[in-house]
Amino acid sequence: MKNTLSCSVTIDLDSGDGEIIVSDRKQTLIISIGLSAITLRNFFSDLSDLYTYKKTKFKLEHYGSSDYYLFVRDSNMIRIEEVRKPGGREVYKFNLRDFLHTFERGFQKFFEKLKKDGMLPLDDGMDDFMYPVNKDVTDPFNSFSKNLKK
Repeated sequence: MKNTLSCSVTIDLDSGDGEIIVSDRKQTLIISIGLSAITLRNFFSDLSDLYTYKKTKFKLEHYGSSDYYLFVRDSNMIRIEEVRKPGGREVYKFNLRDFLHTFERGFQKFFEKLKKDGMLPLDDGMDDFMYPVNKDVTDPFNSFSKNLKK
């Protein structure tokens, strides 16, 4: 059966807020992130650790909100719980390998568009500490991507 997952990535380069949408025929997961420069580097590392069994779960927080996402590996499945405060919880389940590869392709497309638009690579001397797609974000992504190909 053909993989029906899709992933799109949108990040506001001025505010650092972003949205990652992963969907299939039955469910649509919308991951809202804030402070992309911090959130994404940790997110890519945590996903790599999940893939290589260094972790079985981790929590992704949305800066500026009390909402968070709990990512849990259960054998070849990934369960993602979106916890909204003051109440509410949605649960999403995907094949782990399909989810991670689709996620990686979504970010590849996002980074390729930034390169095409001249936004990457960053100019030398540019203060990129809080830039949403700085080297502290792209390096962990490249490591995550490399892990998936092993």
